[in-house]
Amino acid sequence: MLSKLSKALQEGKFFGDVYLSLDGIVVNDDELILTIQVTYEDDDEILQLWKVTCTDFKSHKLNVNFFEKFEVLDEHVFLWEYNNNSADLFIKGHSNHINQIIGELYCTHSNIVNGQLPLEQYLNINYNNKDIVSLLKKGEGLFSKGPVNLIKVHDKVLSGHGYKTSIIEFSTKEETKYKIFTFGESFVVAKGFQASQVL
Repeated sequence: MLSKLSKALQEGKFFGDVYLSLDGIVVNDDELILTIQVTYEDDDEILQLWKVTCTDFKSHKLNVNFFEKFEVLDEHVFLWEYNNNSADLFIKGHSNHINQIIGELYCTHSNIVNGQLPLEQYLNINYNNKDIVSLLKKGEGLFSKGPVNLIKVHDKVLSGHGYKTSIIEFSTKEETKYKIFTFGESFVVAKGFQASQVL
C-alpha cells in the first residue's frame, strides 16, 4: 500500500514542514500512475519523488494543490457504486404533496451521502421524464437506480407518502473490493495502491 511513503515522510530528515503535490499523471489501460513530489512550501527543490500506481482504477478527481495528509479507505460514499449491490426502485401511485416529497428526498439523500453525490445522478430522468416533478407526477415505472443502501432511502421516503414501491436488487460480481485514496481535494478509486520512491 502507501506505508512506504508514510514511513519515508515520518523518518525523513527535513528542515521544516514538507508539502506534497501531484506532479504527473499517466494512464495505462486500467492503471493510473500518479507522480507525487515532496517540497518545502516556498522552495521548488524536489526533496523526494514518488510514483503511486493505482491498479484497476474506476474513477478519480485530481488537482495540483499542495496537500499534507493522505489515506486509503475501505469505506466511503464514492465506493458504494463499486462495492455495494445495486438496485432499481419502481413506483406506482400519486400524491398531492409532491413538493414535500421532493424536499424530503433531497434532504434524506444529501444526509446519507454527506452532500457528496447529487440525487439527480440516480433518478430515471430522460426524454419522457425531464425532471423529478414529472417523474413523480407520472406515478409509475422506474424511479431511481444505484447502490442498494441509497435506493432504500428513496424507497422509505416514497412509500411513506403512499407510493407502492418495489426494489429489484442486483449483486456485485467483484470479489476484490475497491478502496479510495484521498489526498487533499483529490481522490482515486481503485483496487490497489502501490508507492515506490524514484528520487
